[in-house]
Amino acid sequence: MSLLRVEDLHTHYRTATGLLRAVDGVTFAVEKGESVGLVGESGCGKSTLGKAILGLAPVTSGSVRFDGAEMAGLSERALAPFRRRMQMIFQDPFGSLNPRHQVGDILAAPLTVHGVGDKAGRRARVTRMIEAVGLPADAAGRYPHEFSGGQRQRIGIARALILQPELVICDEPVSALDLSIQAQILNLMVRLKGEFGLSYLFISHDLSVVRFFADRVLVMYLGRIVESAPVETLWRRPLHPYTRALIEAVPDPARRRHAAPLSGDLPSPQDVPAGCRFNPRCPFATERCRREEPLPRMLAEGHAVACHHAEEIALTGAAGPAGSSS
Repeated sequence: MSLLRVEDLHTHYRTATGLLRAVDGVTFAVEKGESVGLVGESGCGKSTLGKAILGLAPVTSGSVRFDGAEMAGLSERALAPFRRRMQMIFQDPFGSLNPRHQVGDILAAPLTVHGVGDKAGRRARVTRMIEAVGLPADAAGRYPHEFSGGQRQRIGIARALILQPELVICDEPVSALDLSIQAQILNLMVRLKGEFGLSYLFISHDLSVVRFFADRVLVMYLGRIVESAPVETLWRRPLHPYTRALIEAVPDPARRRHAAPLSGDLPSPQDVPAGCRFNPRCPFATERCRREEPLPRMLAEGHAVACHHAEEIALTGAAGPAGSSS
């Protein structure tokens, strides 16, 4: 049984100008001990999906099952036991910390909320967690503004892990950090995964970061998963034009480029194109793409793609029209 299973999840918002479909029919699973990367451009729905799983964004319809138990639609009180087992690391390590509280109080707060241990036990756990994430020994008595960006993200990681969760959802946890600090934080998270027996859902727009961190990758475009595969399979043989464009946008002077950069911007989730939602930007788009939305298909073991022309793309190895209107 999967640790997390999401099935046909939708998160829609009513606005003054119409319906905004932030997440629009997403299905995937995270296995115990697995790190799953979720990638896509800004605005494709990645962060909303992560928040909807945790009950921090509304679920319009669909299922979110954690360790076999349904979470979608539960009240705040009913969600409390799940939140102890599922935590989140946020993108902004400063904005997610209360500047008026000392680090020790910030880390102890989840323990207090969930009634874990007595005051002495909570203090001891805070001390152990500060050590585990590599913060200075005196960190508990200091305020967030006294730390660097990388250290503040270590505080955010410590807060997420203080309850000893099984699943951690990481929402762009290193994108606000310098490259050298990114590497330190990623290595820390890999080490903590082994020490604490964690599973990760790692949200990022940076495929090179996900390639280092994840076991398997989900590619999201305009509210839907368009491709999923083991990370090295996806990197070597992307089958969706969008995935290929994302990979070729990663700076790598040693790699020969096959596709032109993406043209145009991500459409609004209030104005989703008919047919394949990627068709206005796709060099392979045909009349079929403009009228019929492709469903995910398993083309190889563990490798699924939602594209009418995935087989042709795999054979051509270059961008260009599919040359067919069927």
